[in-house]
Amino acid sequence: MKKVALFLIPILFAATLNAQKCKEKDMPAGVMGAFNKAYPDVKKMYCGKESTNYQISFFEGKAPVSITYDGDGKRLITEKQMPVEDLPQGIMEYVKSNYPGEIYQEVAKITNEDGVISYDVQVKMIDLVFDANARYLGAFRCED
Repeated sequence: MKKVALFLIPILFAATLNAQKCKEKDMPAGVMGAFNKAYPDVKKMYCGKESTNYQISFFEGKAPVSITYDGDGKRLITEKQMPVEDLPQGIMEYVKSNYPGEIYQEVAKITNEDGVISYDVQVKMIDLVFDANARYLGAFRCED
């Protein structure tokens, strides 16, 4: 249970991050350096700041991506929206069984700073969180 709690902390942080808009020129050099190294072809991005962390959002193809960095440019969370069809089968079965007939409001693949992958499926203003093996980890009410 302790491992699950430690795993969920970054997910909860990312889900509740309410970043204030800022301009690219206001971002720390370490953050922009890390982002530009990882995504050299991205020209249009949206920047935000929350406490000591920074968020950069952009589109990778048609998929919205949001990356949270600390002030030194260390990547903390990457969240990429994805099509429902790309979810692991076990997650789709869980949602269909426990939320029959509900519309998926958002589906995202989340990677934390250690490379651990999880999935976030939003239905009925609830974020359902699953690990990479489609194991259900918990549900959290979405913030407006």
